[in-house]
Amino acid sequence: MRKRIALCMVALVLTLLGPGMALVVSRSFALTMERERARALGEEAAIARALTLETAEGNVGRSTASTLQTRYGSNELTIYLLQNGETITGEALPTVQKLPELLNTETRATLLDGVSERLLIAHALDGEITLLTALDVSPVYALRRKLLRGAAALGLIGLALAGALAIWISGVLTRPLSQLADAAAKLADGDYAAPLPAAKNDEMNALIRAFSRMSAAIDERETALRTQAEERQALIDALAHEMRTPLTAILGGARLLQQSRLSGSQQSELLDTMAREASRLSTMDERLLLLTRLDHEAPAFAPFDSQAMAREALSVFDGVRLEGDDAVFVGERELTILLLRNLVVNAQRAGGKEAVRVTLHPDGFDVTDDGCGMRVCADVKDGCLVVQVADDGCGMTKEQIARAFEPFYKADKARTRSAGGAGLGLPLCRKIARLHHGELHMESEIGRGTRVCYRFDTFL
Repeated sequence: MRKRIALCMVALVLTLLGPGMALVVSRSFALTMERERARALGEEAAIARALTLETAEGNVGRSTASTLQTRYGSNELTIYLLQNGETITGEALPTVQKLPELLNTETRATLLDGVSERLLIAHALDGEITLLTALDVSPVYALRRKLLRGAAALGLIGLALAGALAIWISGVLTRPLSQLADAAAKLADGDYAAPLPAAKNDEMNALIRAFSRMSAAIDERETALRTQAEERQALIDALAHEMRTPLTAILGGARLLQQSRLSGSQQSELLDTMAREASRLSTMDERLLLLTRLDHEAPAFAPFDSQAMAREALSVFDGVRLEGDDAVFVGERELTILLLRNLVVNAQRAGGKEAVRVTLHPDGFDVTDDGCGMRVCADVKDGCLVVQVADDGCGMTKEQIARAFEPFYKADKARTRSAGGAGLGLPLCRKIARLHHGELHMESEIGRGTRVCYRFDTFL
């Protein structure tokens, strides 16, 4: 590309410089020749007047021609007289190809002969006498040749300078492009931190900024895809592990039933276990399908009453206390109900002497996360709804809080399994909260209980 730019610039210089200089020289030659023609015509007119007098007195001859040459001629101007087409000056006529045509004029005619470098003027004075003057214009032609040689030399110098300038400019223009091409090649190899060139012109800066944004977007997208793939693989691995226990229980129970060696009470107990494990599988399947669906489908939001939603969500529980004020919330109602129910289920599994408390804060408050827990500040935040679910159960450690939202993670595996938990409730809650442009926050203390808040910024 650099060579092409340089060649184009040199060609442009040649296109502009060559014809331009030729035009200047040609124009200068034409103006000079016009001045010489005007001078020759003036001198010829004076000679013609003098010759006319001589003709009137009948004194036309060699002496007249000699007198006219002495009086009016010079080294540059030669005078010829012709009578009836024959020269009477005693000198041979100049060898000019179109001279016969010139002498046949009936009045006055001019001829510029570039071969002999003369300006010829033929003037028919009467029916017999013709005056012919020949002006030597070779100095004008010599000047033109000198100017052309000078223009050629100047053109070569200009061409050399233009070539050097073209090479420098093409380097300035293409160097960032070459560096950008190298960065693109490294980007294709997965190196997103490759340095980008520094450009000084706006167009190149715009291109580099666009490339930088593209590189950052690709890096971000690849990182997100990698993280998603890792999370999906972790989910699959965890799912395979979690399914193994209920499937083993169901399969083992089925084989025992096939042996028909169990008592009625044993069969009943075994069937209960199998039903419970099948229910766990069903719940796990439903929540996995919902998690997958929420990754690809955006929920349809609509306004609804927050207290009415909370009462419906809590209608399936006993011993849950609802507090707080009402507000009109904008979101997906069924998903919000599912979120609240999952949090209440987890709170009830944690145990405790007091009832689970659900509090609605229509005015909101600031919730900050310290990395593994939650801190609730008293600052009121307009334009948000905070729902808080609290219990006074066993509580969790900071390490358990940090992993609480991982799929299939169970802080107390024995209690969770006996209660039928699959370890997908909190991940599903976080997914629903984020779809509503909110976030879940949790704080807990061993022996004092757990409190979960989720804040939504989309309510009327």
